[in-house]
Order: sequence, then structure tokens, then C-alpha cells
Amino acid sequence: MSQEGFPFSKDKMSVDKKITIVASKWNSELVQELVKSGIAHLEMLGITNFKTVYVPGAWELVHATQKELAHADGVIAYGVVIRGETTHYELISESVAQGLMQIGIDAAKPIAFGLIATENLQQAKDRVSPSKLNKGREIAQSLVEMLG
Repeated sequence: MSQEGFPFSKDKMSVDKKITIVASKWNSELVQELVKSGIAHLEMLGITNFKTVYVPGAWELVHATQKELAHADGVIAYGVVIRGETTHYELISESVAQGLMQIGIDAAKPIAFGLIATENLQQAKDRVSPSKLNKGREIAQSLVEMLG
């Protein structure tokens, strides 16, 4: 597994777009790592026109993203779901993925898909860690490139 899925820009960007970060409070310590990395990356690129909205769980990412896209140019949706003993993980992961995709298509605006779905806690920790896979940064970069 590679550390970076694609090259990251280190240059300041003149992206004058309004961005909303929608983040789940479920698995909050993990999600907060995604948010912090994403914000740090946006700020490093010189992007300051963003806000963060928190929702109870991953399921609510869909509704909040739709609401925020009404007045934002793009949304980063962050959440973490970890497989448990029931099918709830699959229901949430698949429904949120499909819902966010449909909202982006309908609005013709980009949504960066930051729902981290893992088999266990260690996989989630590795993906949100700034010193490991740093998916928060990667997902923020994806949105910036789509807005560029």
C-alpha cells in the first residue's frame, strides 16, 4: 500500500471558492484527525474560505452535504465507520457513498468522499494518521483539484 495515491501540490493556489467540510461526530477522535489534516492542507495552499459543520454520524453526511452545496462550491465529507458484528457497517458505507455521489451529480458540484470504511480500529488509525496514510490531506487535495 502506497503512502500517497497521487502527487500533492505544495504551491499556493488561487482557488477562490467556498468550501464546506462536513464531519461526523461518530468516531470523533478519528474524524477529528481527518478534519485537522484537511484544514492544515487547505491553509497550506492558501485557501481560507471554508467552514466546518458537524453532524451526529456518517448517515447524516448526506443530508448535510446536500444542504451545504446550496451555498458552497464544493464539500469535503469526512467520517469513519468500522466493521462490527452486524451489517450496519455495510448499510451505512454503501448508502452514504451512493447518496453523496447522487448529490454531487444532481448539483453538478464536487464532493470529496472522505468516508473511511475499515475492517478494524487499527486500519482506521493508519488512514487518519498524518504520519501514515493521511487521508484527510489526500481528500482535501482531491476537492481542491476538482475546484481548480
